[in-house]
Amino acid sequence: MKYDVKANMADLILVSAIEDMAMDMNISIEKARHKLLISKTYKDLYNFDTGLWKEGPDYLRDFYKTVK
Repeated sequence: MKYDVKANMADLILVSAIEDMAMDMNISIEKARHKLLISKTYKDLYNFDTGLWKEGPDYLRDFYKTVK
């Protein structure tokens, strides 16, 4: 699969995870985005060898909770 397709999928998952995380944690979108962008989870999402880009936003949030 092409890099661009993987990156687009990762972007969609990230946006949904940020929105869901903000709602679940009762924090702003900006705070949720910041938490994810500085995390190991973000790096792993865009390291396409991990396969996180194939999973959904719920899986990504669970991964974040265990890895950060």
